[in-house]
Amino acid sequence: MARDAWLFFRLSVWWLPFNCLWTALLTQGLQVQVEHFVPPEEKGGALATLTAIGATFSLLAQILVGPLSDRCSHPLGRRRPFLLLGTLFSLPFLFGFAWLNNFWMVVVCFALLQWWLNLAVPPVRAFLPDLVPPERHGAASAQVGLWSLLGQVTGMVVTGLFLSPSFWQQWGMPVEKAIAETWGLRWFVVGVAFLLLFATLLTATLPDRPAPPSPTSLWHSLANAYRLSLCEHRDFLWLLTSRFLLNLGFYTAVAFMRWFLADTLKVPDPAKATMQLGLLVTVVSVPSVLVGGKWADRMSKKRLCVSAALVAGVGGLFFVAATSFPMTWLPAALFGIGSGIFAVANWAWAVNLMPKGEGGKFFALWQFAFTLPQVFGPSLAGKLGDWVNLLLGMGAGWRAVFLLCVAEMLAGALLLRKIRER
Repeated sequence: MARDAWLFFRLSVWWLPFNCLWTALLTQGLQVQVEHFVPPEEKGGALATLTAIGATFSLLAQILVGPLSDRCSHPLGRRRPFLLLGTLFSLPFLFGFAWLNNFWMVVVCFALLQWWLNLAVPPVRAFLPDLVPPERHGAASAQVGLWSLLGQVTGMVVTGLFLSPSFWQQWGMPVEKAIAETWGLRWFVVGVAFLLLFATLLTATLPDRPAPPSPTSLWHSLANAYRLSLCEHRDFLWLLTSRFLLNLGFYTAVAFMRWFLADTLKVPDPAKATMQLGLLVTVVSVPSVLVGGKWADRMSKKRLCVSAALVAGVGGLFFVAATSFPMTWLPAALFGIGSGIFAVANWAWAVNLMPKGEGGKFFALWQFAFTLPQVFGPSLAGKLGDWVNLLLGMGAGWRAVFLLCVAEMLAGALLLRKIRER
């Protein structure tokens, strides 16, 4: 048990700073930078541009690195070189994102941050099927989920506090909203950079071996890596499509949450309100992840995913109908319960459908369901939000965006019915 605990810890700890960073950036960091450089009537389109370009670089990195890590014969192993290279080279662009004062320079830094840090993602994910037997995938996935949730909580709390002018006033530094947001974002970046370095060093101690040398060329290996038999991997591809639709709704909602609270519900301190709501969702997700991990090893993952998605969908529908901030609390709690169970069961299901020894490639494909929604979701929803805001008044557009999110997530849940279990 102690050996498993140490292994699971090292498999999971990197996801704390990773999720801390992306939760902070996707919920408030990107929006703050857009607000500082773009007129209010254009911010939906500007956010769409920023997220789409960044997510495209993320996608390209993962397409390249997944199969390469499966075939990497470097003396450090298959996964470790990409973990070290990706994390270390991402840091200058993380600092550039927070310190530069030009929108297009922020876009460039965000794109290159996505590129380098996402070079590490498929190899780190692939450590789990490399090192954990199938009957323990649920337990290991639950540990990864818990550390990911802890990262999300940390990201939400720190940015919610640091970006709020009231936080700086408590320390005897009364400043304007824009200055508080600039200071807060920069201090957050410094802290998360140290966490990333520490977690990377721990993860790098995991057992890793080089792959046997391949006689084929690099590009031939890359092309062959993504040749999949549609019949052989039919269930995995349907699960991938379902997760894409669910994430399309989720990441769009995350991107526009701050403006839904500020412009639609007229919350006076959107930084603090976004933190409070996100924290509520995440806190109720923690016991859900623990329960979901145990259930995923003992019962039908399909039945568990469908039930959890329905609970989260009900919460989403009530959230869209809210007319005040307190009316969002119960729907947010329902969404957190459903999404926590769904996340761990869905991941364990995906791992079970992947062929042994090809985790890098299949986790790179799985990551498409997380990066492509960040390209298409805000791109479509941002323009929709700006148009409806112009037509019906500021704030109406973000309610229309959230209604679209619920429809996308329900469509993803319905696709689960087509997938068989092993």
